[in-house]
Amino acid sequence: MRRTMRCVGAMTLLVAMSAGALGQDGQRPPIIPTPQGSGQAPGGRVTGSLPDLFARINDMDPLLRPGLRASLLRQAQMVVPFVVIVDDAPSYLYAISQWELMIRFPVLWDDGRVESRENIARFIRGFKPERVYRLEDDGDWDFEKEFDARSEQIDKALGKALSEQIEDWRDSMREVHSQGIVSPGVVLTDPTDAAWAGALALSAGRLQPIGYMIKPANLPPPLEPDAADRIERELERLAGGFDRSWDKLGDDIDAVTLAMNTGTRIQTGAGARDMLATSDRLGRTEHNGAGTRWAYCGQLIGSESQSVYRAMCALFLEIDQAFIWDGYGNNEPWAAYDGTEAAAQLEPKDIRVELHDQPKYTIEHWRNRMVRSIGERTDNETDALLMLMNSKGANRRFDLPGSYAEEGRAGDIPMLQVPAAMHIVHSFSLQLPFRRITIGARLLERGVYVYAGSVDEPFLNGFVPTPDIAKRLAAGLAFGTAVRFDNGQVWKIAVLGDPLVTLGSAGRRTDAELTIDSLVNLDERVKQRLSDEDFAGAIEDLVLLGRDEDASRLAMALMKDKPEAFKPQAALLAMGALQRTGDFTAMVDCYEHMDNAGRADGIMQDYLWLASPYLLARGEQDPSLRARIEALLRANIREGQEISDAERLAMSMRSHSLDAALGVLEGIRYELSEADRTMLDRAIERVKR
Repeated sequence: MRRTMRCVGAMTLLVAMSAGALGQDGQRPPIIPTPQGSGQAPGGRVTGSLPDLFARINDMDPLLRPGLRASLLRQAQMVVPFVVIVDDAPSYLYAISQWELMIRFPVLWDDGRVESRENIARFIRGFKPERVYRLEDDGDWDFEKEFDARSEQIDKALGKALSEQIEDWRDSMREVHSQGIVSPGVVLTDPTDAAWAGALALSAGRLQPIGYMIKPANLPPPLEPDAADRIERELERLAGGFDRSWDKLGDDIDAVTLAMNTGTRIQTGAGARDMLATSDRLGRTEHNGAGTRWAYCGQLIGSESQSVYRAMCALFLEIDQAFIWDGYGNNEPWAAYDGTEAAAQLEPKDIRVELHDQPKYTIEHWRNRMVRSIGERTDNETDALLMLMNSKGANRRFDLPGSYAEEGRAGDIPMLQVPAAMHIVHSFSLQLPFRRITIGARLLERGVYVYAGSVDEPFLNGFVPTPDIAKRLAAGLAFGTAVRFDNGQVWKIAVLGDPLVTLGSAGRRTDAELTIDSLVNLDERVKQRLSDEDFAGAIEDLVLLGRDEDASRLAMALMKDKPEAFKPQAALLAMGALQRTGDFTAMVDCYEHMDNAGRADGIMQDYLWLASPYLLARGEQDPSLRARIEALLRANIREGQEISDAERLAMSMRSHSLDAALGVLEGIRYELSEADRTMLDRAIERVKR
């Protein structure tokens, strides 16, 4: 096996970046964009050494320092414009080991599930690589089940990712730190937990020390306070073990990432409301976080594929667009969370804003807008989104202006074209982030990679006002800092994902080549698959390459001219592409080509229902199409929102057959609890009106 990018060694690159305004060889070193707020030179760029720029940050407001340091490190990286897709742990370790300190390329993990493929395609649409590869070798790496063996393999991959010459990653990080280049965070994981994979990426990508512990509990139960205290003590030991200051804000270490599928909330008492967010408790001293805050925490959860996706988004994507939905009125205290004011904070930063505020903020407007996905790349420039939303409701529903019967449900959350960072003012949205019938879980499934939301009822004043979130992010604060009140006590707002996400540049692209063996170029493979009439494989590759138009054309041509060749797997892969290209009627044909397993997939059902306002409107002009659409929707009423889906369909059907409409509602009665049957009766009365 050959290492990648032999043209520049790790420490050689670091010396070049640290050499000063003129390098040791008389040549200018890389030009590093000035961090926001540090006094930009004309044109917004300066020449100078990284240590000089980091020293300048030391004179700034302590709250700004972690974000500015993280942003400067990210701007300094050189990005190879390729994506490498792996499908197991040995291949992932091998791929990460091919990084060269500040020279990196994104690695995504395909576990074969629909959500995994959707996330990989979503990242690729945002990142816009020159090439996409699949790695079909593991470089003779292995990954055993035992805690110690896994820790050693993670350490080995991290060491190789930082330096070819220095075996121990700790020595590499100490050398970096000795030159005045300070990473503001640490990462703690359990190597037997699935989130280890994202932990490795965030450690290598942000030059953060990594530590290991056996997680105190599994999801979903909340943590006990003593368990949270044990995690805190491990974080403090980790932070204090590298000759860095850590015990107050503004020093060397101001951020921690808990990469672990353990409780995202803490049960502090016997009462239903005795809950705190784990990620708000950590980074605070003393029992139950009663002491001072020394760091801002984010918690990375999910499968290997999910945690890697969220880490890679944080490291390689630039937020250049915002989607803001303000579901509140202008009266107090809701006016403090005004979406229009938030938009005004972002627009001077060249962030394009799609704003939905009064009067276009009703549930009907929401459903009509969500027929199309969010973050459409109209100019082919969107990397990632910032989503800011205000609503009322609970963990499964969000209430926007309109009748109570028209409340939004988790399945009404939009599809995302590109990855997103999310802040939502909404009670309970992250109460159960692992159950897809809830708002938070659906947003994470849709591709949100860092998320601030409540694990319980925080009350309105528990949230930082939306305009302040926008202002703080625009000023350079890290996401985990921006969403927290300064000097606030431990409360119920969780941060899931990398707390060091910032606005601004994700580094410069380099011409370096990958020389890893066993890379399969998807551009070349798609041609071969078409030649072999492997149409499902060809559609898969086209979607992963971000070529939705080509995938949609192929799918529609097959359905029209060669329907026998459009197999269920091809239909499953094509559904998202058809939605993103606006071929909504073709989605009906596509859905009918799926097998029972495909139709039962929650993401496929969501695609169908999100397109339903358009499809039902089209059906009014075409009775045959209408019958097909109504039959599909009736057969695919979704878990957790049975009454909502059935009522929406019945409201459309009653104009041509009230009996059939009522039949849809009565058809779900046997599935419901006694309390839900009362709600069903109310829905029936509304349909009869």
